[in-house]
Amino acid sequence: MSRLRATSGDRKAPELKASALSISAALSVLSQGAWGTDAPPAAEVQWAYALIAALGYLQSPIEIAAATLRRTGMSAEAYLRKNAMYLDPEGAEDEILGVVFGDALESLGEEARAVVHALAALPAAGAPLEVVAAAAGRPAPSTARPLQLLVHGRLVAFEQGAQTYRLTAPLRAVACEDVAGDAERWGALHRGAAGAMQALLFWTAAAEGRPEAAMRRRVACDLFAALDTAPFRDGGRGGEVLARALVDACTVLDLGLPADVQHRLLDEAARLAGDALPDLRARALAALEGTRRAELASKRRGTFGTLRATPAARERGRPGHRDILRRAVRASAQRVAARSTPVPEDDRVRGAKELLARGGLRAREGALEAAAAHYDEALAALEAAGEARGEATALVLRGDLRRRQGDLAAAARDHERALPLFRAAADRRGEAMGLLARGNLRLDQGDAQGAASDYGCALMLLRTCRDRLGEANVLKARGDLCFREDDLAGAARDYDRALYILEGVEERVLSQLRAPPSSADERRGALASAAREVVPQVELLRSLGYEQTHARTWQARGDLRLREGQTALAARDYGNAILLYRESGERRGEAAALKARADLRRQRGALPGAQRDYDDALGLFEALGDRAGQAAVLEARADLRCELGDTAGAALDYARAHALVDVVDVGGGVAGQPGAKGVLTGASHRDDPPRPVTAVVSR
Repeated sequence: MSRLRATSGDRKAPELKASALSISAALSVLSQGAWGTDAPPAAEVQWAYALIAALGYLQSPIEIAAATLRRTGMSAEAYLRKNAMYLDPEGAEDEILGVVFGDALESLGEEARAVVHALAALPAAGAPLEVVAAAAGRPAPSTARPLQLLVHGRLVAFEQGAQTYRLTAPLRAVACEDVAGDAERWGALHRGAAGAMQALLFWTAAAEGRPEAAMRRRVACDLFAALDTAPFRDGGRGGEVLARALVDACTVLDLGLPADVQHRLLDEAARLAGDALPDLRARALAALEGTRRAELASKRRGTFGTLRATPAARERGRPGHRDILRRAVRASAQRVAARSTPVPEDDRVRGAKELLARGGLRAREGALEAAAAHYDEALAALEAAGEARGEATALVLRGDLRRRQGDLAAAARDHERALPLFRAAADRRGEAMGLLARGNLRLDQGDAQGAASDYGCALMLLRTCRDRLGEANVLKARGDLCFREDDLAGAARDYDRALYILEGVEERVLSQLRAPPSSADERRGALASAAREVVPQVELLRSLGYEQTHARTWQARGDLRLREGQTALAARDYGNAILLYRESGERRGEAAALKARADLRRQRGALPGAQRDYDDALGLFEALGDRAGQAAVLEARADLRCELGDTAGAALDYARAHALVDVVDVGGGVAGQPGAKGVLTGASHRDDPPRPVTAVVSR
């Protein structure tokens, strides 16, 4: 920060005196902060009086200067001589504050400067550690140390109850002025701040079910309520990202925002989205209209709920307002039930649904030819019955099966036939699943750009129909694509977003939605959709290879963090994946995650923990009869035993591993498993297309 002394002689001394301390109080603040005593040391008395006078007897500058003296061991004389040319006792408070602020940052280093700038660019006054770290573009552990230094330097305040870091308004203005001259840096800070508001939503949703959940919701509510969107209205400053976060804050999480705050945030979200993002703008406006209707409906319910039939009306036999309302609601419910009663299904359609379900089961068992026969028979029945949605679903399933069999041309023909049928039936969710399957096919064909385009279109459709589970699966697939293409930032963004959805959807079962489907129209739409559904979405995703998505996303993010060198965070992600696999009884996935964590622990030198994980993984692979998996774990455990000096045990593991290799190679492999030699060479599942039939553990 440039500490230039102003030369104007027109000062407002009364304004300065209004916020100044008395001489004794100012000297006490300096002594306590710098030397830990009630009075300055004898050698510092004269210069201490001079320093507090130069700082205008202002409390905040004196506290910051005292913290700098204590941290650096500098004398009051040296500090005053260093900053004398910049300090003007009659200057404005922000000028004096700017001098001590800049001097403190010089002694704290560039990391602290970057963190305080990121905190100043946030659109709210205070934020938790994870949000500040996201704004600074740094991991939370490496952000904690600079923040601690800033707190000790009295530049940042830490609120223990809310666990947030806060800049006072004068210091925020000084920090913003420090960086405002660099337009590129200023824009980058605001883009980081917009992303941090999305991180705030994840931070809030991740605590559901834990004691701190209420505290986190309250903190998020306060931050969004105090949010200022004005700096983000210029193009290129992350306004689109902030708009999405604002809509999610009002429609996805139940933060307890007042109605007027929701109206303001949704209106700002629509303004920030603008013409560049018409879908997001339409979503914001629809949510705004929904909140207004809900508010009006609640007012009407409150008004009518207080009305009673008068005694005179009862004597005349006339019903009161409550009776009228009850009868109207009962009649409306009867009409809804009559309209939503499902039409009896054709026997051919019912039989085709059973065939599709049977085909999906055979495909998961590895009997691909039997699954293909079931899909062909179901497709013929649906075509004869004229069921377009069912026909499109069968084509998607058969196309994905043909992809797994290696017949990519036939798979492409099936997908191209399915998508127009979904569009004709106005089935957005089905079209999104078709695009997801075609994206996987294009990835097998080497068309990464086409796959990314299909995944992006699928996400737009799923967000339109608010299918959060489908959105999470597509984000996981696109994250795998980004990882495969070495776009680690894109992979991290998609994995984090998918986990944010999965943590919010699976653990709370949509209980955090601000506007749950309670109205008659929404209930009728849900019932009609369920009646028309050919294959339940969960079963369709499972048939396309997307199951255990929650655990697999944690495991995939562990792989990503391992690639980035963040081994501690990778171990935590693998641990989350193992717990989820174990809860759902998915032993193959648990074994693969255990082996990955064991490899990581061996790399970090935690050899006892690595051996425990290898033993657990080996036991699971043995229970599954997976020879290839056993061989891979035995080979890795043998290497570990060599490092531990157990040569006899290592030799035994090597012998068992190569015996398993020979058995698998002679027998031609096991259906649904790779050759053991391929496993032992360490071939990564990331190099394979999504849900390959030859993968040991599909990711």
